[in-house]
Amino acid sequence: MLNTRKVDALIINGDLKPTHHYILENGLKVECVDRIRLTLEIFMSRANNKESRLQVERARLKYEIPLLREWIHSAKMGEHPGFLGGGEYAVDVYYDFIKKRIRKIDEELQRDGEANNQKRLQRKRRGFNLISLAGYTNAGKSSLMSVLTGEKVFVEDRMFSTLSTTTKRLDGTSLPILLTDTIGFLHNLPPFVIEAFKNTVTEIFNADLILLIVDSSDDCMEVERKLSTSEKILFPDVEAERIFLVLNKTDRLDPMGRKELLENMRKRWQTPHIYLVSALTGEGVDVLIDSIMARFSRRVQFELILPQTGGTESLLTWLRKKTSISRLEYANDVRVVGACDEVDVKRIQKAVTDLKGKMTLDDAT
Repeated sequence: MLNTRKVDALIINGDLKPTHHYILENGLKVECVDRIRLTLEIFMSRANNKESRLQVERARLKYEIPLLREWIHSAKMGEHPGFLGGGEYAVDVYYDFIKKRIRKIDEELQRDGEANNQKRLQRKRRGFNLISLAGYTNAGKSSLMSVLTGEKVFVEDRMFSTLSTTTKRLDGTSLPILLTDTIGFLHNLPPFVIEAFKNTVTEIFNADLILLIVDSSDDCMEVERKLSTSEKILFPDVEAERIFLVLNKTDRLDPMGRKELLENMRKRWQTPHIYLVSALTGEGVDVLIDSIMARFSRRVQFELILPQTGGTESLLTWLRKKTSISRLEYANDVRVVGACDEVDVKRIQKAVTDLKGKMTLDDAT
């Protein structure tokens, strides 16, 4: 005789539509959890500060709204064995509560986002270059962060161990370079989840350089899948020239495997900035650090004379985010003195030309 146990929940490896969710829970009388809901539950268990908890709560509430609409439409008032089981609110009342709660969370996250933006601007004014570590979840970003900064960063061999940002200074150099560890990417996350983590993801898009970390111990198809997911999130908002592709965990590959991976990535990525490293053994890390230092030691000093137009203000907003401005003066025209990376020179020159301004360069190298 077979032993039987009561089923507490049904886990579905896929994304349920609200109608399917209602039919399954109403028919089986058991909680049904799809891929997105399970991901959000993991997020909630690993959120370690106020901002990350708010971001996860917002994503969870946005996830529940279409489900609630379906229950309002299809079911009578009362409790059911799913995500509203045991709730004190009737379904429609809880629906109103969710909308009010989301508005409040949005206000708090907006304040946090503005504070984070001010921190970034202050760092730029002080001459710091900002690097973000990005990539698929569990690629080893936090481990590499610890190696690059020489400081202990929370590291666990599990998915989504980092939901908030951590910023540390690059070790072994006097150059003002800060690194930020960010949330890991995940395949086919719905837009509302990415939107909920806007404050965290913004750190990536505003970075001077992105280290895109890839788990090189995965098989070829998995590497391609995860890299494609990362590209969909980053492009077209980030230029490829602003990315270093870092193939981590190479200690798990034999020499032939490393050679094959590097050859494939050179064909795939079409950039010289590809690095084989192991955060565990330290192999290749020195080469990566040297490349980072070389990138930011080649700074170009510039002086701009711009007309007083709306287009000038848009350019100034971009310059404040992407360059180090040492002097800004408003008179009959706008005069800007600062320093930028070599990769940004042509972009600035084009913008200045379009505004009919003037740009003078002095290569700091």
